[in-house]
Amino acid sequence: MKQTKLGNTKLNISQLGIGGAAFKDHPDSKEAKAVIEYALKHGVNYIDTSPWYINSEELLGKVLPHISRSKYIISSKCGRYYSDDVLEWFDFSFDKITDSIDRSINVLGCKYLDICFCHDIEFAPTLEIVINEALPAMKKAKEKGKIKHIGISGYPLEKLKTVIELSTVKIDVVLSYCKYTLNDVELLDYLPWFQEQGIAVINASPFAMGLLTDLGPPKWHSAKPETVEAAQQAAAFCRDEGTSLMKLALQFSTSNPSIPITLVGCENVQQLKSNINVINEGVTQEDLVLINTVREKFFKGCHSWEGIGEEKFWKKVKAEMDKATSMYWKMQSATSQ
Repeated sequence: MKQTKLGNTKLNISQLGIGGAAFKDHPDSKEAKAVIEYALKHGVNYIDTSPWYINSEELLGKVLPHISRSKYIISSKCGRYYSDDVLEWFDFSFDKITDSIDRSINVLGCKYLDICFCHDIEFAPTLEIVINEALPAMKKAKEKGKIKHIGISGYPLEKLKTVIELSTVKIDVVLSYCKYTLNDVELLDYLPWFQEQGIAVINASPFAMGLLTDLGPPKWHSAKPETVEAAQQAAAFCRDEGTSLMKLALQFSTSNPSIPITLVGCENVQQLKSNINVINEGVTQEDLVLINTVREKFFKGCHSWEGIGEEKFWKKVKAEMDKATSMYWKMQSATSQ
């Protein structure tokens, strides 16, 4: 597997990275261990995870301590957390970010994080809390050697750019997902600017969080109905052509020399092996014709779902707040009688 220096960092990173979100549904660490061992054996040295990915950090924490720290590059995130309570999903305060970084290092058993990303900054109540609290907390952790590089992640690229412009903390890396795919190439509009700032770019989710697959996106996906329909038609077209939409999607997202790495979730060794084979085989002229046909025929125009996820989230927050307020007044009424 080809490895490249990640921007201005000193990290030599593989063309393919392991997205730890895929581990969140595993009940034990056996499959995660098999995936990581196979990845490292075949030159895939980058692993990404997050507290948001349910038990992903815990599973990796059973695997990584038994592997030499020099053999892998690990990133985790802070600011977004898994909880049954929607009001606890996001917390970008200084103290919470500090505690989150310490917890991730302890759970992963990795001594330090090569990269820590402030996770999905568009869900912060305001970007000011990211700039004035989250990033300074990450800077302090970097100064203590707990993290080597500071990153931010999110879906709206313009918000990533805004935070970089306003932050007094040096940001080393951005993680962009679903923005260099068959259905959306907006990352290309921002890539030169990121490069001018000396900021490395990690691409993630070449399958657009399940959209560009035969099974289609999960129920929680924010894609518009017309985008889902276009993807289903594209998948059927690919089957008729003797290929798969997933194969073309991965080939497309990993073939741009200006993008050093793409993160892909791999639930098992077979998926990882298939993804490695697709990349190592390269893109044939026939593949290129099909990629261009799929993009032109099914994904011409805007197929972004920007803003929809945030709107859904804040509706959930309002509903929970209204429920809490209603319960409060019911209790007040009961106690006054």
